[in-house]
This record gives sequence, structure tokens and C-alpha cells, in this order.
Amino acid sequence: MAKALTLDEKKGAKGELDNLDYVYFAIPDINGIPRGQVIPQKFVKEKTEKGLYLGFATLYMGPNSECVPDMDIYKKFKNGTWMADPSTLQVTPWSDHNSRTTGMVLCDLTGEGVAEEADTRQMVKRLLDKLWNDHGLILKSAFEFEFSVYKMDDGTPLGSKHDQYLDLRSVQPDMDLLLELHEEMQQAGIDLTALAPEMGAGQWELNVEPSDGLAAADLAFHVKNAIKVFFRRRGYEATFMAVPQIGVCTILNMLHFNHSLWTPDGNNAMKDDVKDNAISDLALRWKAGLLRHGAAMKALCCPTVNCYRSYLYSDMFSARRAEWSVECRDTMIRCKVTNGNVFMENRLGTGPASPYLLMAAHLVAGMSGLQQEVTSPPPKDAEHAQVLPTSLDEALHALEKDDVMEEGLGKTFVSNYVTVKRHYEVIPYAKLSHESDAEKLEFERQKFFTTF
Repeated sequence: MAKALTLDEKKGAKGELDNLDYVYFAIPDINGIPRGQVIPQKFVKEKTEKGLYLGFATLYMGPNSECVPDMDIYKKFKNGTWMADPSTLQVTPWSDHNSRTTGMVLCDLTGEGVAEEADTRQMVKRLLDKLWNDHGLILKSAFEFEFSVYKMDDGTPLGSKHDQYLDLRSVQPDMDLLLELHEEMQQAGIDLTALAPEMGAGQWELNVEPSDGLAAADLAFHVKNAIKVFFRRRGYEATFMAVPQIGVCTILNMLHFNHSLWTPDGNNAMKDDVKDNAISDLALRWKAGLLRHGAAMKALCCPTVNCYRSYLYSDMFSARRAEWSVECRDTMIRCKVTNGNVFMENRLGTGPASPYLLMAAHLVAGMSGLQQEVTSPPPKDAEHAQVLPTSLDEALHALEKDDVMEEGLGKTFVSNYVTVKRHYEVIPYAKLSHESDAEKLEFERQKFFTTF
């Protein structure tokens, strides 16, 4: 076993693979779940140089590792080489055990035809390169993490048993646990800017600072994994499931995406001080692209059948149409003009969404607005705005029909994604059409509650 690290040494271990006892070699699947292997320190150097040789069809499994037997990618079950990117190493104190230290390094899938079919992280890399090469712009973004926490033994929510929006009394009885979460994140170099009780019983929100490019998606990937592992090891289940419970305290766990575009010299390209609302023409074109492809984007931002329950319980927090506004929370795109800055919040995302696919969808749709110079519709234009899908099946159809999204994400990826989603979610769920709502929710909880 490698020498145990002190707390201070662990803080400095980021980026040093040989300082850790075990390293998770991970690649995000289409669900945002880390797939890969745990490598003991003795073999970390070898695996870093040679990679892992594993079947990449696992990246298209369902959230509970379901597979589609008659799908070509499963029939062949080809292997690909997963090469670690040492610069992505994230220490994971939430996974440490006694004196054993751990970290996670993200891998890129190699092999002809493989990356286009399965590697969502490389998809985002490609699109960020296109944003830079074609438009000279940098994406700066941050996710807002909403999740619910319950005791494993009796289902008691962490915090108040009732609605607890920004009620600091909900925080204080469990402050030791929440501070420990913050300290482990901080120890790993992840700075939380805020922790707050959200609307529902046991519901919480975490916020982080914006990051450039791919780093924001990588950070979101690590944060979601950290929250799941941290609470599970302490007898709680944290879930990002969009609607884990209904009733008096119906929960809506969202994953809002705040983003802006910047020039190389550090200027916000979404801001124009000459205009009355400070929103630049470039920002309006980007936003128009998002609205035009909102229906297709929803298949990636709301990736489970459970996500569409949000329409049943909230008019304020679930956009029905592809509209935009300045500061209003009931539209798909909320433009924020604050502290001399301009950025956009896309409110489509739900807790289970893969941060990589959510970011990729924005890049494809937004760049289409820049390239085609799409005219922005007026704000809050419900009469002419496109109605957004209200079911996963409807959203998948919209994705298939959207040539721009299909081309930008990759035709093979879209075909595989749609096939898998229909097989392990849409078709099984359709068989429950005569069941009660409570029975349908139980089906959803069995599929999503512990996985997401």
C-alpha cells in the first residue's frame, strides 16, 4: 500500500497519480454514470500508458445496466482502448477508507468509429473546438445541482419534512453532516459557493463557480458522483431523480445550466452596454438557436420518463414552450443581467441529465443560431412559441427529426441513444398505461431512485 497521506498532503495530491492507493479509471456513459475499473497503485502507471481494453457497449446501457440484445453495438460488443487523461485526476476523499486514498481519472475512448458512437466527453471536446475555430468564442458555464436526501432505513428526509425553501432552520440540525460534505469537496479542490434547502422536503441545492469549456462538465460529473457516494456511506440515499415523490411535498429536482460566451481577451460576448437591456445581438442569435431546437434538446436535458412528471405539478418551474425572458422563471431560457454581466440560464435540465450531453445539446443548438444568424423572437411570445414535448417518446421523435442536432451530435450517437431509451424506458413504461399513478411512480423509483 502506498504511504498514507495527511489531510494537507491530500489537498496537494490532485494531478499526482502516484500519490494515491487506488485510482478509478472512468468514462461517463450516456446516463452520466462512471463506467470503468478500479486500478491499484501498483498498476496505475502501466494502465495510464497502455490504457484499459474494455467493451464500449457498456456506455449505452440503461441506468441499471440494461442492454438492448438485438442492437448492433451489443451483438458485436467490440472493445476499445480507454486512455486516461492524467490532467483530469480528481482526488475523491468521499471514497477514501481509513488510510487508503483514492482518486478518479477520466478516460478518452479510442479506436476507429468508437469515439463517435459512445464517448460523450469527446463529443463535447469536438463541439468546443468548433465554437473556438468557427466563432473565436469560449463557453463559460456552471450547473445548479438540486437533489433530495433520505435516510436509508426509514425514508426520513434530511432537513424539514415539509416545504423548506431557503429556511435556514432546516440546515442547522444537520449542519455537521452538511459541513462535512463541504469540507470533503473543498479538500478535493471543489469550491461550493452556496448550499441551501430547496423547495421540497429533504431537497437541497449546491452551487459552484463557472468554469471554462469542458472543465464545467467534468466538475458537474464529479460533484454528482461525490454527493451520491458521500451520503450513501453515511446511511442516506441522495437522489437526482427528477420527481422522486409526489403528494403534499412533490419534489422537482432540476439541473439548470448557466452559461455565457467570452472572447479570448476576456470580454463577455453576450453583453452590449449600448443596448437598453445589455443583451448583445450575438447572444440573441445564440438564444434563438436554443429555442429553435428546444424540442430536440429536451430528449437530452430530460432523459427519463420520470422527468416529464414536472409538467403535472408546476407551471412556474417547467417551461411548456420554447420561450425566453429576462429574469422570469417560467420560460425555457432565462436571461440574467446582473452585476454588469449577462448570462443565460436554460431551465430545461433535470437532475438525471448527463452534464456532457446537456452541454453538447447547447453547443449544437446555440452554434446553429450563430451560423444561420437566426432572428430572435420577442420575449414571452407564447402565441408563436413552439410547444415543448411532454413525454420522453415525443422528445425522442423530435431529436430524430432535427437534422441540425443529428448532424452536430453524430448520426450514430443519435440512433443508438434513441434506440436504447425506447427499449428500456418508453416501451416498458407504455405497458403500465392501465396502472395507477402510484404504481407508475413505483416503477420509476425502482429504475431511477438509487441510480441517479
